[in-house]
Amino acid sequence: MSAKKGAGGVPVQLLLEAEQHKVTVEMKNSEIYRGLLISSEETMNVSLTDVILTARDGRVSKLHAVYLRGSNIRFIVLPDVLRDAPLFNKVRKMKKTMEEKVGTGFGGGGSKRKRAV
Repeated sequence: MSAKKGAGGVPVQLLLEAEQHKVTVEMKNSEIYRGLLISSEETMNVSLTDVILTARDGRVSKLHAVYLRGSNIRFIVLPDVLRDAPLFNKVRKMKKTMEEKVGTGFGGGGSKRKRAV
């Protein structure tokens, strides 16, 4: 039930790339879920299987499957293997293009108008 591969912004596309990998999800209520990412949606809702849940008080539970609402997710830790994802090459190119157009943003590249005295 995952969304199309071209939909959404960079975070959503990266989440789609992470499907079928182990991820860690921390919720706003401080619960931590670690499991296999089965599917994700543009709203960042995620389905995990073979889950280990660490509750706020430190208790650990094993769950077969969970569905987590995106609006309750604080952050998601993705596997290191995604560093080489083609999506990042696209982002790097976009960043380089923006830096060439705008400059570094640390002064010296702004408007060169003369001020009236």
